[in-house]
Amino acid sequence: MGEPETDGSGSIVGRWFGRVNDEPVGLEFLLDGRLAYAVLSGERAQTIRMAYRIDADHIITDQPSSPHEERMRFWLEDPDCLVVEFGGLATRFTRG
Repeated sequence: MGEPETDGSGSIVGRWFGRVNDEPVGLEFLLDGRLAYAVLSGERAQTIRMAYRIDADHIITDQPSSPHEERMRFWLEDPDCLVVEFGGLATRFTRG
């Protein structure tokens, strides 16, 4: 699927936590291009495993179980604040 983000200054590699649709969400970007997206709903957690790559200011994801690429604009407000924009909504995630 291409190259993932490299580790170092300005990297999105690592764990991030935020809220999507008022539910707690966790993201984990790995150096090898894997991404885990976990939604915590009440006492249940659902994890979606995907592949990702970076294209300029976009994260491009693909879920192997249901192949379809999604493009999301992103930026780092600071090294510990990742903002992801999808469908016109910006969501802030804090490095964890």
